[in-house]
Amino acid sequence: MQLKDYLLHWEKSLNGGIYPDEYASYLSLNLTRFKRITKTFSPSQAFIDLASDVKKKSHWIIITEPWCGDAAQSVPLILKLIEHLPNASYTLELRDQGTLIDHYLTNGGKGIPKVIVRDEHGSDMFVWGPRTEAAQRLFNELKAEGVELKVLHESLHAWYAKDHGQSLESELTVLIQSFF
Repeated sequence: MQLKDYLLHWEKSLNGGIYPDEYASYLSLNLTRFKRITKTFSPSQAFIDLASDVKKKSHWIIITEPWCGDAAQSVPLILKLIEHLPNASYTLELRDQGTLIDHYLTNGGKGIPKVIVRDEHGSDMFVWGPRTEAAQRLFNELKAEGVELKVLHESLHAWYAKDHGQSLESELTVLIQSFF
C-alpha cells in the first residue's frame, strides 16, 4: 500500500475493531509522532546529493504497523529519504496481515519496521531494521538491566527525539553507497 492507504488504515484503526483495545493509546500517540516527524524531518544536503546520483532502480518494501513505536519514529524518515531517490518506489506492508516478515526475522522475532530494498529484478539488495544500531544498543542495555517496559519505551523514544533521524539517515547512507 502507499502512504495514503496506510494513513487511512491507521485512521480507521483509531475507531477500534482492527487491533486489540490495549493498542488504542499507542495508535493515537504514534499517529501524532508520525505526522510530526513527517512535517519536521528533512534529509541532509549530503544525503540529497548522494541520492540524486543514484541511477539504479529500486523498490523499498517497508513492513510496519501503526501500533509500533519504532515504526512511528522511523517510517516517516525512511519515506522522506526515498523521496530523494529518483528511481525508487516503495510499498508499505502490514506485518500482521501478511507473511513476508516470516522471511526477515530479527533474532527469531518479527521486529518492525523492517525495510527490504530490492533491485529491478526483485532480488534483495539489503535489509534494514527494526532499529538503528544505537537504538538497539540502548534497548538491549535497558532490557538487560530489567528496566520496566514503560521506562524502556520512554527512554527509547527520548533517544529518538534527541537523535532527529541522524542515525537512521547515516545507516541508510552507508547501505546506499554500498549497493547502488
